Amino acid sequence: MIMMKTGVKYAVGVVIAGIAVYNSLYFRPLDEKLAEGQEIAFDATALVEEMWGNELLAVYDSATDIRVLLERLKSDPESTFEQEAQALGIGNIGYFKVKGEGKVLELNENNVLLQLGDQSIEIETEFIFGNAVRDASGLIRINDYDETSDFNSISEAINDKIRKEVIPAFRAKVSTENTVSFKGALELNKAHLNLSQIEVIPVSLQILP
Repeated sequence: MIMMKTGVKYAVGVVIAGIAVYNSLYFRPLDEKLAEGQEIAFDATALVEEMWGNELLAVYDSATDIRVLLERLKSDPESTFEQEAQALGIGNIGYFKVKGEGKVLELNENNVLLQLGDQSIEIETEFIFGNAVRDASGLIRINDYDETSDFNSISEAINDKIRKEVIPAFRAKVSTENTVSFKGALELNKAHLNLSQIEVIPVSLQILP
């Protein structure tokens, strides 16, 4: 009887040990392999939400005053592009961070026209597209992303946030004769520089008292 009990205990021990080895050699590596094979979708909206207040707006706080920038562009466009513009690569397109204050001249369907001294500029409020805000910030580089689609989706998320959160609150309150403080991005072509029609994509709009 004792020998039988000992044999049963031995057999049970062998089975338990076998199960433990089986689990360690089969189930765990399989789970790990499945986990490694899972693709995590890139969430541009979450990235933009995370960096908006902490990084993106902070970068635009240090933007060049638009009147100063325009004067520099008039006098020495080459060096101004070199010193102030952000660009994706070699080419004529440059993106600038700008800020300023201006008096509202016109409230148009697609924009708000501001007067800054002897210069008028358009604050875009309808056609918020392109890469100006993303690229002017200098925070987001294409080499940081394996997929071009991920890189492009960041611009889409930024523009979407501007359209849904920045513009509506501003348009609901702004009126002619208001003075507006703004921060935003400007896209210019060095080879075909036109400073008579300046269009700013805003990241911040404030009606001053």
